[in-house]
Amino acid sequence: MSLESILLDGLWSALFATAMSIRNSTPFKYIIPTFISSVIAVLTRDSLEQYGLSTNWSTLFAAFMIVISAGLFIRSQRVPPVVMVCAVLPLWASVSMFGLLNDLRKVSLLSGNELNAAAIDLSANTAIVFVITVSIALGFAAGLALLKLLFRRESIEDSIIDAKDDVPFVV
Repeated sequence: MSLESILLDGLWSALFATAMSIRNSTPFKYIIPTFISSVIAVLTRDSLEQYGLSTNWSTLFAAFMIVISAGLFIRSQRVPPVVMVCAVLPLWASVSMFGLLNDLRKVSLLSGNELNAAAIDLSANTAIVFVITVSIALGFAAGLALLKLLFRRESIEDSIIDAKDDVPFVV
């Protein structure tokens, strides 16, 4: 895969993520972070895969980069879920998910050797979807943990405000 095709895939993926973000009524201030995060995520995943890293690890690092880039752009340890979900959509195992759904249909209709082949395909696609989902979840968790460390002052101020709210009001 050439650098040009990686960049082109990144831009198309970012346009898709941005369109999904707009479709989901995302506030305007989060549309640009969604675009940037999606571009960075696809560039990260495709570059790491090109250098020999597996799809699962590449997806984990790409999900991590979604959270970090959005958090740094928004300048907060709190990244809105709509930004993370829309930016991660191009990384999702959608081909395997559609294959899984098609195999589910086949398993209910076929018999004999065809049923065995469909069952094996169903198992493989289920495993791919599960592993990619876990990779994305772990990448998000690692990114949110790092943002919490980077923006620790914000969390200290929040805890002070929360502590003030817990003190009973005395007249």
